[in-house]
Amino acid sequence: EVGIEVASESIAAAETAAVSTNKACNALVEMTRDLIGKTRPLKGYEWAFVTHAILSIPVFFCIRAFRPEKSELAMEAQSRKKQETGEMEEKKKTDIKGGLRLLAKNSDALIFFLVVCVIGISSGCIENFAYVRVREVGGTGSNMGMLRLVSSLAGAPMFWFSGPLTEALGTDVILVLSLLAYVARFFNYAWMRHPYHALPAEALRGLTFAAFWTSGSMYAHKISPPGMKATMLLIMNAMYGGLGQSLGAIIGGKMQSNFGTVKTFVYSGIFDICFVGGLVAYFLSVKERAFSTSSIHP
Repeated sequence: EVGIEVASESIAAAETAAVSTNKACNALVEMTRDLIGKTRPLKGYEWAFVTHAILSIPVFFCIRAFRPEKSELAMEAQSRKKQETGEMEEKKKTDIKGGLRLLAKNSDALIFFLVVCVIGISSGCIENFAYVRVREVGGTGSNMGMLRLVSSLAGAPMFWFSGPLTEALGTDVILVLSLLAYVARFFNYAWMRHPYHALPAEALRGLTFAAFWTSGSMYAHKISPPGMKATMLLIMNAMYGGLGQSLGAIIGGKMQSNFGTVKTFVYSGIFDICFVGGLVAYFLSVKERAFSTSSIHP
């Protein structure tokens, strides 16, 4: 009965989504008419928004084509019920406070999240002010688009190879290499004289993030106490994207307004070099290889 009720709710949700999408389609048609009826040509970023809207049209119809049948919804409801039952049993075994206490006693785990935060700070600084630097050396919107394309092309295949790479080198080596890549990017942006001088830094951006994120996710999953795998990944994401990148944007903004973009990147690169030195010193001081813990247990 519960499965039938869930299926009915899913069908109702699908019907509601269909009504919403029809309204969205009508709004898109009206917007297109307004654009066609414009008396002046499109300028600047208007082209980007119009292009995005046009490319969204085939995606919209693809989403509409993959609506599940009622039988599939019923099977999905039964599968969801089994999954929820398993999650409830797992929650009964989970002691979040106890898991966090175990985590606080593990030096490798604490150093790992500190490194993730520092990488997030570096990312927040460089992502917010890299293209400011590109503008300073005469970069245009097309230059920035090409730089971002190179970054995406470099990062996409790296997500495929980052798993075997992490197993071969280890999480500690991947994190050190990620920080050194930020050092290289900071100095690259600081000393560039032409927009396309940033191409190596943008390629490193794609390679660095893919390797770092995959390696970090694997390690966070590996050291998770029982029932806390999702929580550990959430903490990692908070340290990188929440605390780290926010601090990076704030600190980078203060430094950029006081010292300029070039000195901001130089000082940030020097800080990362010093941090890498301290991190390597920690790795050499521990008896076992850092970040080799299979899991955290009492």
